[in-house]
Amino acid sequence: MIRKLLIALSILLVGSVPALAKRVALVIGNSAYTNAVALPNPVNDATAMSTKLTNLGFEVVAGYDLDLMGMRKTVAQFARTARGADIALLFYAGHGMQVGGQNYLIPTDARFEDETAIDFETMSMDFVLRQMTNDVKVQMVFLDACRNNPLARSLARRMSPSRSATVGQGLAEIK
Repeated sequence: MIRKLLIALSILLVGSVPALAKRVALVIGNSAYTNAVALPNPVNDATAMSTKLTNLGFEVVAGYDLDLMGMRKTVAQFARTARGADIALLFYAGHGMQVGGQNYLIPTDARFEDETAIDFETMSMDFVLRQMTNDVKVQMVFLDACRNNPLARSLARRMSPSRSATVGQGLAEIK
């Protein structure tokens, strides 16, 4: 799948965006989860995406196997870099989940001992999207998150029965 995405990006961006356009990308790949099964592909996919985007003229802010603090620092660096960009692109590979229709990206150190983890151990997708809107003309988002997330199942078991139904499988549609 990542190969098809890289080919599609090449076709889409080559020739359609002026060479001098400011292109910025945030690429995050999380594989080495400490409290869930490690994922074999996200870091490899994110590395390949970083290389391709660099070759397409993007300034890439990348992070691999990031804990929550690492994700916050990487997104902050991206937000500063993306200000005024013609194109801002996000590629995320790793665990993700939705709770109550809201999407969350999961850092490698998330534990999910109770439902407060949503606010204190994850990164809201809405937060990341807000960082892409500072005077940016075009925003592109590519999410490669597992639909079979053991952290989401664990969280749902620890929530009250009325709230556990709000934990969805996979990610919610981004509008």
